[in-house]
Parts: sequence; C-alpha cells; structure tokens
Amino acid sequence: METKKYLFINNLTLKIIGIILMTLAHIGLFLSLFESSSDHQIYIISTSFTYIGSLAFPIFVFLILEGINKTSNIKKYLLRMVIMALIIAIAVPIISIVASSLSSSNLDIISLISKFGNIFIDLSLYILISILIKNIKDKNKYDFISIFALIIVFIFYLVTYLLKIGVIEINSALYLYIGALMPQYSIFGLALFLCAKLTFYLYEKKVNSIDPNFKETNPSRFYLSKNIIYCILLVLFSILSYIFTYIGNYLGVDNVVSTYILLASIFIVFYNYKLGYKSKIIKYSFYVYYPLHIVLIYLIFSLLI
Repeated sequence: METKKYLFINNLTLKIIGIILMTLAHIGLFLSLFESSSDHQIYIISTSFTYIGSLAFPIFVFLILEGINKTSNIKKYLLRMVIMALIIAIAVPIISIVASSLSSSNLDIISLISKFGNIFIDLSLYILISILIKNIKDKNKYDFISIFALIIVFIFYLVTYLLKIGVIEINSALYLYIGALMPQYSIFGLALFLCAKLTFYLYEKKVNSIDPNFKETNPSRFYLSKNIIYCILLVLFSILSYIFTYIGNYLGVDNVVSTYILLASIFIVFYNYKLGYKSKIIKYSFYVYYPLHIVLIYLIFSLLI
C-alpha cells in the first residue's frame, strides 16, 4: 500500500540532505583551525557550519540501520564501508604531507584529525556489530567467536574514547597515522546506534505480536511511529550528554552539537522508507564523494589560506 503524502522524504533524498550537511560540517571543521584569528566572522561561520552540519550524523545512523535491514548481502555492505574507512585513513597523512610540501601554510592536521575522526569507522563497526549480534542470537557455529569479537570491538571503543578525552596520551606524530582510524562520534554514536537498533527490534516485535499485518495494512502509521521513536531517542541522548557533562564526564560529543542533532528530526520524521531513484552510478557516487570532497577542501585551505 502507498504511504501518506506527509511521508515525502525517500532514501535518496535523505542521503543527499545528509551529504550536504556533512559537507558544511567539514568546511566548519577546517575553518575552526583559524578560530584564534582576530576575524570574528571566521568563528561565526565555522561554528555555524559545524553545528548545522552535525545534523548529518543522526541521519547517517538512521540510514545505516535501514541499510542493514534492506541489504541483500550485509558482508558486501560491510566490505564497502571498510574499504572507504581505509581509504580515508590512508589519504589523511598522504594529503597532509603533499599539501605541506606544496604550500607554506601551516594547517594543524593533528588538531583537525582529533576533531574529524573517520565516520566510516563508525559505520563499519555498526554493521560489524549487527552481524556479530545476529550470529550470537542465531546461535550458529560462530557464536563463540562472535562474542569474543564483540568484546574486542567494545574494548576498541573504550581505548579510542580514552584517547579522545586525553586519559591515554600518545605522540602527535603517531596520532597523524592512527587518528583517522578512530570513530568520529565515539561512545555517543555507538550508544545511539545500539539503542535505536534495540528499540526498533522491540517495537516491530510488539507490533507483530498484536497484528502481524499492521505494517502492510497501515504502512504510514507504522513508519511514522518508527520515525517518532527515533526522534524521541535523539531527545533522550541530547539530555544524556548534558547529564554526563554535569557530572564531569565527556560522552563523545559536546552539548551544543547534541542539541543541534535534535534538528535532524525535521527530516527523519517525514521519511517514507522508499529507495527513490536507484542506479549504480548514484550508489557509488556517494562513496566517491566522501574522500573526494575532503581532499578538495583540504587542498583549497592549505593552498589558498
């Protein structure tokens, strides 16, 4: 059955919105390296772009949950994300070395990486966690290995979290090579993904127990309910970030960013769970765009400023 007209944002549209917001965030992060400048306009533009761009993250978490549910081959899906994560991790130090040799500008790449992270590390780990949880849930022959791997993933998150908050200190030169292998949104992103995944699972299980045909007979109500549930989670996580800050801890994202993240609800609430226009060119263009736009932004800033 068709969904109601008020659910007018499809998968492709939501991805494009996320890409635009992400680009603004990355421009803001590069500009933030010049916040010490006496030009107050740079600070205003930088913070505005960074905060508005932070709306992209909850959109990408939402889309990765959708991708996990709809992909025909989750292992290939994971492989694509891992390849992109490695491309970013390898490209960052190379770009830094090349740009510094071509320009006399002194962009603080270490500072940038500490703010930047690697979103494809986050997304790769979310898919991997989903695979491991499914193996454990299905009690297949790999369940023991899956439990061990899941523990390793959580240890990795803990170590990278401690690196980000400065509890573990490393040489800045070493950070250049491992910084781009760290999750961008740390435990905040991990907790949001796990809570959303669990909540959606429990919601769908409850709905199916009451009316197995509800999704087919009332798709608009079903999808709108899921969208609202996710938006409520964003509110709860924004509150959580303030609580963590109040007790003196850092959750992995600052309070202002967590507040702006709530605005992603404006787009997510109207999502209709349809793919939109589909082609291989569009599909792989999204993967190409990420490293390409980072390279272009970095080179422009390093060569012209």
